[in-house]
Amino acid sequence: MIQPTQPEVPPPAAPLQQLLDSAVYEAHFAANVSVDGPALCLTVYSSEAPFDRTVDAAAAWMTSTGIDGTAACTETGSVVLTVATAEAVHQLIAVLLDPYIRARTTATQMADLLQAHDLAGGSTVTLGAHAIEVTLADDDLDAAIGFAALLGAPGIDAGLDLSRPEGLLGLADRIKWLTTGVIGSEIYASADPGCAHAPEQITLQLTIEQARALLQRHARFSNSPAAHPEGGNGAQPA
Repeated sequence: MIQPTQPEVPPPAAPLQQLLDSAVYEAHFAANVSVDGPALCLTVYSSEAPFDRTVDAAAAWMTSTGIDGTAACTETGSVVLTVATAEAVHQLIAVLLDPYIRARTTATQMADLLQAHDLAGGSTVTLGAHAIEVTLADDDLDAAIGFAALLGAPGIDAGLDLSRPEGLLGLADRIKWLTTGVIGSEIYASADPGCAHAPEQITLQLTIEQARALLQRHARFSNSPAAHPEGGNGAQPA
């Protein structure tokens, strides 16, 4: 007699506790991971969660993002997401935590780029909930001019009197449209003339994807012949 085929039991979530813990840490996401039998529970404390802090909102978000699990609420009002399978853990990481990890990695790479080209003096890279703000600041705007050169536009200040407000605004406008052209979508740029206690600065606001596109464009340009007119392709020696 042929025995009926037993349905395959999906791998449980619990063995992936360390993986989920690591993703929470890398994302700087305020949450706690705990084990409940074969399942994992993620207690969410972060105010940056992509759902309102109610059971209904969390459950609807899990359904809409394809996460097989349940939502509950603690006595203190924190939402708890429970997933029972390894597949659900991977999906939870992909849709909840990976975007934060990617954003932080992008911000770090942007700061490293400025540092590597001596543009980080008074400049800052600030990570927001959904965007990265790059502030290029120093007394003579060399950081802003150097930033444009990294994108293939040396001498972007030609013809501008940077000692006058209209010159500063003109430089900000040129850098805005240079960056917009490089990444293929419009960014926001502003200029601050500074004062006795703060240097002049130009601030760029980019989405995470725009910032990633800008870093990729710089990487391509830095390895192109145009970036090395005296020979070489920018590649590191073997």
